[in-house]
Amino acid sequence: MIPTPTAPERGFSLRGARAGLILFLLGLGAFAPPAAGQVVPPDTIPPVPDTIPPPTPDDTLGLQELPGDTINPEDTLPAVQLPSLGTTVPAGWHTGVWTWDRDEILASKALTLAELLEGIPGTAPLRGGDFGMPVTVSAFGAGGGRIRVFRNGIELLPHEGSLTDLGRVGLGGARSVRVVRALGEMRIEVESILVEGGRPYTLIEAGTGDLNSNVFRGTFSHPRALGGAVAFTMERVDTRGPRGQEPGIAQGAWIRYARNLTSRGAFLLDFSSSASDRDQVYYPQKASRSDLSLHTRWDILPGLVGDVYYASSSLSTEKPDTFAFDPQARKQYGATVSYDSERIRGLAKYRKLSGEGVPKSSAHLEATGLLGRYGGVAGELTRESWEGKSVSRHRLRAWTTPVWGLSLFAETGSGEWGLPYLPAVPPAVRDSVGEGEETVTVVDTFAAVISGPRFAEHKGSRYGAEFRWRRFELSGALLKIESDSLFTTGLSTDRDGVTQAGGSRDGFEVAARIPLYPKGFSLVGWWQKWDQADDVLTEPQDTTGSPELLSDLDMPWRYLPRESYQASLSFHNTFYPTGNLEVWFDLGVRGREPMALPFQNEEVWAEYGAGEEDPRFVPTVSPFYQSWFVRLQIRIVTVRVFFMWDNFLVRQSNQDFIDRLLPATRSMYGVRWTLWN
Repeated sequence: MIPTPTAPERGFSLRGARAGLILFLLGLGAFAPPAAGQVVPPDTIPPVPDTIPPPTPDDTLGLQELPGDTINPEDTLPAVQLPSLGTTVPAGWHTGVWTWDRDEILASKALTLAELLEGIPGTAPLRGGDFGMPVTVSAFGAGGGRIRVFRNGIELLPHEGSLTDLGRVGLGGARSVRVVRALGEMRIEVESILVEGGRPYTLIEAGTGDLNSNVFRGTFSHPRALGGAVAFTMERVDTRGPRGQEPGIAQGAWIRYARNLTSRGAFLLDFSSSASDRDQVYYPQKASRSDLSLHTRWDILPGLVGDVYYASSSLSTEKPDTFAFDPQARKQYGATVSYDSERIRGLAKYRKLSGEGVPKSSAHLEATGLLGRYGGVAGELTRESWEGKSVSRHRLRAWTTPVWGLSLFAETGSGEWGLPYLPAVPPAVRDSVGEGEETVTVVDTFAAVISGPRFAEHKGSRYGAEFRWRRFELSGALLKIESDSLFTTGLSTDRDGVTQAGGSRDGFEVAARIPLYPKGFSLVGWWQKWDQADDVLTEPQDTTGSPELLSDLDMPWRYLPRESYQASLSFHNTFYPTGNLEVWFDLGVRGREPMALPFQNEEVWAEYGAGEEDPRFVPTVSPFYQSWFVRLQIRIVTVRVFFMWDNFLVRQSNQDFIDRLLPATRSMYGVRWTLWN
């Protein structure tokens, strides 16, 4: 049983730093999210950018103009012209969609996918430790089955819990990342590169830092190879962990091959493998995940694109007897159709799945109507067939175009969710003989094995407004969520946790970007708050009273901090007429109030609740978290040099799960180099 946490350290971190933060935020007047990326354009044949323009009198970084290219222009075109599946909902705070293209991923301070997602307002990272350890995120308290990852339109089904371990999903080869943060779920959609114009493309990322931490990522794509196009990635992240005593390794490789079938269609093969070594902190200690997909993409009619696919995924462990679950292969096949026009966008998906613990079939429909100067509306409908049960859910969004800079938006949705689970290995009985006596040993499985799919009713709403004037941005929204059950993630970080009874929560979020002088500087931040306690005990109104246990309805939800925030002083600007010099700088803080976890707090229950008649669940609470960070990145032509320093105030007790301390501090530096061969 995970021990009861001690009282949060509130010295400088809560009183001094938090008071300074409040004054800082009052100076802002509001908060704002980090800059979101633009919607990624279709992967057709973009013109090759000239990153080596002729020098100008004021541009000392300009390089000499190269002689003209005498190669036949047709030989510089990619061998594969791949139509792109469209997206229905545009990106923006008002729609709850955040996107990053390739350049914006490189411009971020993220070294992993989980770190990239931390910039989304209201996202709660759930880290089992340092690099290589299990990691995921939660938004609005979402747990198993509601944080979903898609790569190239195909879902990466979970193999170690009720959702996909983000530690096994690398950023290598990512052309874009799109995140749909809804009140019922979070969808993470990763698109891989194939061709980048008409030239071979190479990206090298390498960095090192404290705790013997190292990052390497190499990506290469060739537009004309083996009769088609080829792209592949190799990456590795490793560290010695907190206090240098918890080594962790995460590494992987990915390869993609595409070939034209006809003038209107293409065949694609994707294969990826990711492995981790968790040094006996979590089990299985060593495991590798493999994903294979085969699909064809067709340009059916103008604006209409279709995709038919088959995919399989599996998990293998070095020592199967250390994992009490059967890592069965899971397969899926299906079809996707998208339509994109000036006023209407649509997306339809249907798939069949095999493997215990996942739905047998799923149908999903999205449609968006763009109403010109009035705004837009979007709707989603999903239906899943589980073992003997069908569930459905829907979501509606609407937004207006700005009038004098002000626009309104709304989102509502409800439905039923199923929880993926892992099939358990039956308890094994083996005989062993020692010193003439026979002993029988039972290898037990985890007590909290989910024997079949579970379901939860969930609904929520989000209403707000956004104001933009020149470079100034201010947004706010009212939030409401209701759920009858709160699931764990099912990963090894909380696999022995308890499903919590739900209820209703109200909250709000605000965000802002305030430009400063000189040009390039701005104050950026967001803040989210919910109407729930940050502890399981009431605070007495006088000095003579004693604390009491909260009621079931008032008990804090797991993975939903009462307050979370991020704020920074940021700088970004491009210099010289050629744009060959670009600088990013951030100095800021990210934090949250104490966060409930899905583990029973036996000590608090024994002292304050044992006398009650009905058994209750009293969650363990993770302490207050706060990390100050600084980042500097400089780009010269295509070479980016970066320096990052997290938690530079050296707060010692930062943790998401009890006794799983995060690094007290870490600085890293390195290079990101794009090469056009």
